[in-house]
Amino acid sequence: MTQNTSPRPVADGPGMAPAPPQPVSISDPQAIRALAHEARLTVLEELFASQATRTATELATRCALTPSAMSYHLRALEKYGYVVRAASEGDGRERRWKAAGSSLVLGSLTDSTSAKNAYLNVQLNAFRDRLSAEIARRDKERKDGKEPPADRAPVLTTGVVFLSEPQRKEFITRVYDLLYEYEELAEPEARGVDGERLYYMLSFLPEIRETKGL
Repeated sequence: MTQNTSPRPVADGPGMAPAPPQPVSISDPQAIRALAHEARLTVLEELFASQATRTATELATRCALTPSAMSYHLRALEKYGYVVRAASEGDGRERRWKAAGSSLVLGSLTDSTSAKNAYLNVQLNAFRDRLSAEIARRDKERKDGKEPPADRAPVLTTGVVFLSEPQRKEFITRVYDLLYEYEELAEPEARGVDGERLYYMLSFLPEIRETKGL
């Protein structure tokens, strides 16, 4: 499971910009369980996707929490290596935070299955809430007599494609390449607290066939 952001191809030679942050790999079950909280998940999405700094107050507004409650969650995420303290900006009266790397990768230790399931449930519940909110918004538009645009994306699309293993690898690579392309298009100001967001959830699941006994 990965919290994705596009890599930033920046050189790291003398007099050049610093090397881009590396992925953060988490395999400790206790650290994974620390993610099983909606506010913390929102914080990680915000920091890893934007690759920008945020204050506790800015993040609190996105989670309907007080700044002090958000500071508690940020310190917990810092403890497990998900976020780090950033350099002060402006008058420096409030601490700023940033993602600890370019992306977040959850390890595959067998003894962390329950922890990863807890994190997965939070992810799915958060996305379910977003789906429900979008359905309600579209229903209200129709009741108000507003016709949806013909090119409006569906709320959710599921399906099956029949692919060989080489085709499957190419398909997944091309989907992620498209995401990375558009992530790179976002200007720094578009990644601000008030920037427009489009949430997505991707899952590629190959069929698992059980071998039946003779």
